[in-house]
Amino acid sequence: MNNSFFDAPEKSTIKDMLTIAWVLALIVGIILLITGLISFGITAIFGVVDIVVFYECREIIRLTEQRKLAAAKEKTLIWMVVGLIFGFVIVGLFMVIAYIKFDDLIRVYQNAVKQQQSQ
Repeated sequence: MNNSFFDAPEKSTIKDMLTIAWVLALIVGIILLITGLISFGITAIFGVVDIVVFYECREIIRLTEQRKLAAAKEKTLIWMVVGLIFGFVIVGLFMVIAYIKFDDLIRVYQNAVKQQQSQ
Protein backbone atom coordinates (compact mmCIF):
# COMPACT_ATOMS: atom_id res chain seq x y z
CA MET A 1 0.00 0.00 0.00
CA ASN A 2 1.11 3.50 -0.77
CA ASN A 3 2.31 5.26 2.37
CA SER A 4 1.93 8.75 0.95
CA PHE A 5 -1.69 8.98 2.07
CA PHE A 6 -0.54 8.60 5.63
CA ASP A 7 1.32 11.88 5.35
CA ALA A 8 -2.09 13.50 4.96
CA PRO A 9 -2.64 16.81 6.75
CA GLU A 10 -5.56 15.23 8.60
CA LYS A 11 -3.22 12.80 10.32
CA SER A 12 -0.94 15.62 11.35
CA THR A 13 -3.88 17.61 12.71
CA ILE A 14 -5.13 14.63 14.69
CA LYS A 15 -1.69 14.01 16.18
CA ASP A 16 -1.26 17.70 17.02
CA MET A 17 -4.67 18.00 18.69
CA LEU A 18 -4.16 14.79 20.68
CA THR A 19 -0.66 15.86 21.71
CA ILE A 20 -1.98 19.20 22.97
CA ALA A 21 -4.78 17.39 24.82
CA TRP A 22 -2.19 14.95 26.17
CA VAL A 23 0.02 17.70 27.60
CA LEU A 24 -2.90 19.72 28.98
CA ALA A 25 -4.44 16.63 30.57
CA LEU A 26 -1.18 15.90 32.37
CA ILE A 27 -0.70 19.47 33.59
CA VAL A 28 -4.31 19.93 34.69
CA GLY A 29 -4.42 16.43 36.16
CA ILE A 30 -1.39 17.06 38.34
CA ILE A 31 -2.68 20.47 39.48
CA LEU A 32 -6.14 19.11 40.31
CA LEU A 33 -4.70 16.06 42.03
CA ILE A 34 -2.40 18.13 44.22
CA THR A 35 -5.07 20.70 45.12
CA GLY A 36 -7.55 17.92 45.79
CA LEU A 37 -5.15 16.08 48.07
CA ILE A 38 -4.21 19.24 49.95
CA SER A 39 -7.82 20.31 50.48
CA PHE A 40 -9.27 16.79 50.72
CA GLY A 41 -11.57 17.87 47.90
CA ILE A 42 -13.34 16.27 45.00
CA THR A 43 -10.90 17.91 42.61
CA ALA A 44 -8.57 14.99 43.28
CA ILE A 45 -11.05 12.74 41.43
CA PHE A 46 -11.05 15.12 38.46
CA GLY A 47 -7.25 15.09 38.58
CA VAL A 48 -7.23 11.30 38.36
CA VAL A 49 -9.63 11.45 35.39
CA ASP A 50 -7.31 13.88 33.62
CA ILE A 51 -4.34 11.60 34.25
CA VAL A 52 -6.29 8.71 32.71
CA VAL A 53 -7.16 10.90 29.71
CA PHE A 54 -3.44 11.68 29.45
CA TYR A 55 -2.62 7.97 29.09
CA GLU A 56 -5.49 7.35 26.69
CA CYS A 57 -4.40 10.18 24.35
CA ARG A 58 -1.06 8.41 23.94
CA GLU A 59 -2.89 5.17 23.13
CA ILE A 60 -5.06 6.91 20.53
CA ILE A 61 -1.97 8.34 18.83
CA ARG A 62 -0.45 4.84 18.80
CA LEU A 63 -3.59 3.36 17.23
CA THR A 64 -3.55 6.10 14.58
CA GLU A 65 0.07 5.31 13.74
CA GLN A 66 -0.86 1.64 13.37
CA ARG A 67 -3.67 2.65 10.97
CA LYS A 68 -6.35 1.30 13.30
CA LEU A 69 -8.44 4.36 12.56
CA ALA A 70 -11.87 3.03 13.55
CA ALA A 71 -10.56 1.91 16.94
CA ALA A 72 -8.75 5.22 17.44
CA LYS A 73 -11.85 7.20 16.53
CA GLU A 74 -14.02 5.15 18.90
CA LYS A 75 -11.53 5.56 21.74
CA THR A 76 -11.36 9.29 21.03
CA LEU A 77 -15.14 9.57 21.35
CA ILE A 78 -15.18 7.82 24.71
CA TRP A 79 -12.37 9.85 26.24
CA MET A 80 -13.54 13.07 24.64
CA VAL A 81 -16.88 12.74 26.46
CA VAL A 82 -15.18 11.77 29.72
CA GLY A 83 -12.78 14.69 29.32
CA LEU A 84 -15.58 17.15 28.64
CA ILE A 85 -17.69 15.98 31.59
CA PHE A 86 -15.14 15.16 34.27
CA GLY A 87 -11.95 16.72 33.08
CA PHE A 88 -10.79 20.05 31.83
CA VAL A 89 -13.08 21.34 29.05
CA ILE A 90 -10.16 22.59 26.93
CA VAL A 91 -8.75 19.05 26.83
CA GLY A 92 -12.11 17.78 25.62
CA LEU A 93 -12.32 20.47 22.94
CA PHE A 94 -8.97 19.49 21.45
CA MET A 95 -10.20 15.90 21.39
CA VAL A 96 -13.40 17.03 19.62
CA ILE A 97 -11.29 18.53 16.83
CA ALA A 98 -9.29 15.29 16.56
CA TYR A 99 -12.50 13.25 16.50
CA ILE A 100 -13.92 15.32 13.65
CA LYS A 101 -10.70 14.98 11.65
CA PHE A 102 -10.82 11.17 11.89
CA ASP A 103 -13.63 11.11 9.30
CA ASP A 104 -11.44 12.98 6.83
CA LEU A 105 -8.46 10.70 7.50
CA ILE A 106 -10.57 7.56 7.13
CA ARG A 107 -11.88 8.89 3.81
CA VAL A 108 -8.31 9.57 2.60
CA TYR A 109 -7.29 6.07 3.68
CA GLN A 110 -10.24 4.44 1.90
CA ASN A 111 -9.52 6.41 -1.29
CA ALA A 112 -5.87 5.34 -1.16
CA VAL A 113 -6.90 1.69 -0.75
CA LYS A 114 -9.30 1.92 -3.70
CA GLN A 115 -6.66 3.61 -5.81
CA GLN A 116 -4.09 0.96 -4.90
CA GLN A 117 -6.50 -1.87 -5.73
CA SER A 118 -7.34 -0.37 -9.13
CA GLN A 119 -3.69 -0.33 -10.18
